[in-house]
Amino acid sequence: MSLTPPVALATAALGLFAVPARAQTSAAPADTKAVDDKAFKLDAPGFYANADLSYVLTSGNSSSRSLGFKGDVARRWTKQGISFAAGGIRASSSPDSRYAVGTPTDFDVRVPDPQPTAEAYYARGRYDYKLSDRVFTTVGAGWERNRFSGIQNRWVGDAGFGYLFVNSDATSYRAALGVTYTDEAYTVGGSKSFVGARLGWDFRQKLFPSTTFSHTFIGDQSLEDSTARRFDAQFGLQVAMTKGLGLKVNWRILYNNDPPLAEVPLFTPGGISTGLTVLAPYKKTDQGFSVSLVLSLAPAKKS
Repeated sequence: MSLTPPVALATAALGLFAVPARAQTSAAPADTKAVDDKAFKLDAPGFYANADLSYVLTSGNSSSRSLGFKGDVARRWTKQGISFAAGGIRASSSPDSRYAVGTPTDFDVRVPDPQPTAEAYYARGRYDYKLSDRVFTTVGAGWERNRFSGIQNRWVGDAGFGYLFVNSDATSYRAALGVTYTDEAYTVGGSKSFVGARLGWDFRQKLFPSTTFSHTFIGDQSLEDSTARRFDAQFGLQVAMTKGLGLKVNWRILYNNDPPLAEVPLFTPGGISTGLTVLAPYKKTDQGFSVSLVLSLAPAKKS
């Protein structure tokens, strides 16, 4: 039995990037794509935009705040296009320990101020050019920050070639292979830069007239250090409620086989602080699940 292109590439990528999974609760919200998902659509020429914003606030016995945003714009022509995307998330919550101020008979109970629990931002741009009905070139550059994963700044530039396997109203699947240059600085200090290889794809399948499944994957492998690899995989389900408004659920997995180091306090086996700190690597895997309203703008389809 022959494998379809998405399954074949997924099998190869899992063989390259297969690792034991260790979960961490927060993940950056970046809607990373190996290739602009507006590229070479049947109704390609025109201006496209997507944006979503979420804010959650709680107060009372506990206090927490969460703000998330992301958006992208793209301008498509017949053979080429440019796109830009940016986003971020910041979440904070109060420690689970109320305290009292005053005397035993006259006191006020206070809830600690919220402390940051997640913070990540990204911005990226891309240019692509259609060489034939199925082959295209792509060049991109991006920046990201994820302090709770040890990344103070990460700059990545990439260039490569892609192939359009399927492009119909119901199914869209394209993949790209290229080279990258990464320069990153860590929150605890130190930095690293290296040349790498990248494999990525975007797959979309319309399940029902108003429901679409999407999957994107980006795998980066350093060409200078065989242990330095990372991947970003996303699985989404979007339901269109009106022409320009939709509801989307998204599951994201971030993996870094060579995570940065974190400075953590050292305690004795009995739980007593030693006053010392040690350097330990961050967890290799982050996962994130989100539900958001999506505002979309696209040119009218030609009849």
